[in-house]
Amino acid sequence: MPRRQRDTIRSNTYRFFVDPSALDGGKARLFDPELGHQLADVLRLGRGDRIILLDGEGWQYTVSLEAVDRRGTVNGAIEAREAAGGEPRINLTIYLPLIRTERFEWALQKGVELGAATFVPTTCARSIDIAPDERKLTRWRRIIREAAEQSRRGRLPRLTPAIPFAEACAQWDSSDPALLLWEGTDATPLAHALRILQQHTSPTSLALFSGPEGGLTDDERQCAGRHGIMSVSLGPRTLRAETAPIAATAIIVYEFDTHG
Repeated sequence: MPRRQRDTIRSNTYRFFVDPSALDGGKARLFDPELGHQLADVLRLGRGDRIILLDGEGWQYTVSLEAVDRRGTVNGAIEAREAAGGEPRINLTIYLPLIRTERFEWALQKGVELGAATFVPTTCARSIDIAPDERKLTRWRRIIREAAEQSRRGRLPRLTPAIPFAEACAQWDSSDPALLLWEGTDATPLAHALRILQQHTSPTSLALFSGPEGGLTDDERQCAGRHGIMSVSLGPRTLRAETAPIAATAIIVYEFDTHG
């Protein structure tokens, strides 16, 4: 059973995302065997202890526990409701190529920690892994939730079903900018592209596309160009397929949080 992450900022406080329907009328009432096990058996919490429950939509609730058991019953009194914070200025969607599972999951976890809002698994011509089944999507949603709890996110990032690269390019709303990581010498440096966007459009949403092991094909790059997706570069070094989107995410979030 995966361990939920302890909040390291506020002493003796733990944070968990729950279904918003569990938070109503001054009470928190839910049945969640994983959370019940974590609270009762792992953290040894019970009546009178306080935790923070997050609705995934930007609100957090301080809850005084009234009843907890390892079978999954969690009840408590809501003592306070406040904005959760922890979100970057830019709403970032990462079209993350399907690469080897352990590397994809690492990129997913780090993307959440850095502040990405949505992840779209993307199948490319040179993808190694196949489109995930529901079991794997469930595992990835758990990774997202745990990373969001650990990193003090206020909103729960979204994971969509996998789609082909061409469909991903067509799916993005052209009214918002999109960037394609490309190692070619004709690509615009990422930091420079971001400053241009901030000066001329001040976007609130942005999409980031990247390629799998082996890179994108010329056809895929041309497809992105036809949909108005700008090719950008991270510099003269070639990064691994899981490293490039995370390095870019760190730069994007920093630039918008600092200069947005």
